[in-house]
Amino acid sequence: MKKEHITDIIYSHLNRIKPSAAYSARKPSKKIFLSDWEIKKLYDKNKKEIKIPSNAIISPLSYDWIEYNNIKIIKTP
Repeated sequence: MKKEHITDIIYSHLNRIKPSAAYSARKPSKKIFLSDWEIKKLYDKNKKEIKIPSNAIISPLSYDWIEYNNIKIIKTP
């Protein structure tokens, strides 16, 4: 099993996708893990929003911070 397969399995469980959907013939897309520090760098204070890639995985600590500050998450393609 390759590293990207493990990442796909974890990502599929986080997004409640069937694991078989993670294994496809197409080239797997890279998943991006965003830590608390990276989320704070992406934060736009004027708009109270964060723009992240649609395939990003956000850390639990980041979700807590986002929820506490009522920040809107915008997923970009």
